[in-house]
Amino acid sequence: MIRFLSLFFIVTSFLDHLISQEIIIQENEMGFCAMDGVIETSVSGYTGSGYVNVDAGVGTSISWNILAEAEGTGYLRWRYAIGGNPGDRPARLIINGKIVVDTVEFPHTGTWTNWQISDSVEVLFSAGSNNIRIEAYSTSGLGNYDYISVTGEGISASDCSTYYVLRVDKNIDGGGTVSYEPVENYYPEGTRITLQADPNPGYFFQSWSGDETSAGAVFTFTIRKNTSVTAIFLPNGTEADTALIGYATVQDDGGTPYMVIGGLLGQTVSAGSLSDLKNYLGSPDPYVVQISGVISGSENVTVGSNKTVVGVSDSAHLQRIGLEIGNARNVIIRNLKISHVTPQDAIEINGSRNIWIDHCELYSDRDHGKDFYDGLVDIKNASSWITVSWSVFHDHFKVSLISSGDQAVEDSVTRVTFHHNYFYNCESRLPSIRFGKAHIFNNYYKDSHTAINSRMGACARVEKNYFSNVSTAVMMTDSPEPGGVELIDNYFGTSSYSAAPVCQLNVPYEYVSYLDAVSEIPLIVAGDPTTIKDKVIQPSQFMLRNYPNPLNPVTTIEYSTPVPSRIVIKIFDVQGQLVQTVLDRYHSAGMHLLIFDGSGLSSGVYHYRLQAGSHVITSKMVLIR
Repeated sequence: MIRFLSLFFIVTSFLDHLISQEIIIQENEMGFCAMDGVIETSVSGYTGSGYVNVDAGVGTSISWNILAEAEGTGYLRWRYAIGGNPGDRPARLIINGKIVVDTVEFPHTGTWTNWQISDSVEVLFSAGSNNIRIEAYSTSGLGNYDYISVTGEGISASDCSTYYVLRVDKNIDGGGTVSYEPVENYYPEGTRITLQADPNPGYFFQSWSGDETSAGAVFTFTIRKNTSVTAIFLPNGTEADTALIGYATVQDDGGTPYMVIGGLLGQTVSAGSLSDLKNYLGSPDPYVVQISGVISGSENVTVGSNKTVVGVSDSAHLQRIGLEIGNARNVIIRNLKISHVTPQDAIEINGSRNIWIDHCELYSDRDHGKDFYDGLVDIKNASSWITVSWSVFHDHFKVSLISSGDQAVEDSVTRVTFHHNYFYNCESRLPSIRFGKAHIFNNYYKDSHTAINSRMGACARVEKNYFSNVSTAVMMTDSPEPGGVELIDNYFGTSSYSAAPVCQLNVPYEYVSYLDAVSEIPLIVAGDPTTIKDKVIQPSQFMLRNYPNPLNPVTTIEYSTPVPSRIVIKIFDVQGQLVQTVLDRYHSAGMHLLIFDGSGLSSGVYHYRLQAGSHVITSKMVLIR
């Protein structure tokens, strides 16, 4: 009899499970609440309108909401796929802000197209609203999710009552302390949270950075998603390079500042080989990596956060070696030649922020087909807050692509500044931008086919650029949806251009003091006087001298330029070896002074050279110790 009753209850429980209602909640349907990731359609085999590609990282999550008529048992399953790198991606299960299952297993499915149904997980639903959330344990995140299946009696998909996670960190352990209130494991949507940053002696607070941004040390915000914030502390006396302007200097459209210093807080090292580059640039530590000669190879080198890559001689050159800045922040690349990289991009920026590319020369050749080389600078996968300045791009087909495709709506966050760059003998993409916003000013375009292309709802402010022998200067075609442009005082010459549709871009940084007259751009950017009418520059109009001379050990270098110019002043010893670059910045016309301290040099004769555009002047100084 006892066995019969036991069997009866087992069968009854099984039948109750079978007759319980099952609901399936797809993305963008009632009951789908929040995600750390994007909705995609690029991998086949999904149902509904798409699937969720969850971001990498511990703690990334998806949440749904159901309504239960009464308290009771329910069962959860997920249709998912995990491909790529081997390894399972377990998650914790949280309902209404409480962990109910510590580990839900999501085994690797072999490929992204091999969709599987997870094992069923039994849970207890409360009467009323139930927020269901899975949260990643793995640094790889959660994989791709097609839908959630919920089985139970009297359940239905409902409006969301979502809970979120807050993570607060600081960039330097000893830089200061951070606190916040209220302190909870999970926050209902709409909770007001106050952050406070207090620097330690010897440091200052620069900003809050991450999902919420502010320049105030005490900062209150409303949580509306999983939120990570970092307090940026820096040693007293730390200063950003005054030559940097543009989107790289901010971290939101309101203009909250961000100080790009690259690897300034780390060691300065020299890289003479591909293995050196991999070692230093792939390290989690900050580095200033100096390159003085030619390094050749046939692969891309990953660049991590807090790095400066700088050429310290005219021969600094990466041949067939590209730089890939992936999920990084605070990176400076300066004074480098990068050429003939294939099949990758010369510089590829993925999921990265606050990047500065300055005074670089990037090129390949046009002897091969247009698909032999990829881009020179490609900016993809929600990368943002980037400045490309004073660089030369030439002899290339597809120069700079911003956004990876017509479906990459996540690139609407992209913000890029291009200023004082020289493009010549190029085919297209100078740049081509989808979804995001670009400020393009004071660039010189010469002997190229198509230049600026705005599409898929992008907005480009195109201001005081000079186009010479360019077939199409600005276009909004070759896309399912056009972008927009804001044209301001450009010189187009014989180039065709499209002025519609019109957009408006409010630039959140100061740049007007760096804005040059469009007629002078060829001379300022490229040292090319041939397109400047009624302006003949004689070498005698430039001046360079120092006093006192001899010096011990400090002297004042006085120099002048008749037109706005990039001024480079370098010191050489009597053998012609470069000793120091003491100045490399843009100057307005007129007289300027520079204090040079030679205390690090031995006694002797030195030559110092001024270069402004195509004009070069050399003078001699004598150091007596």
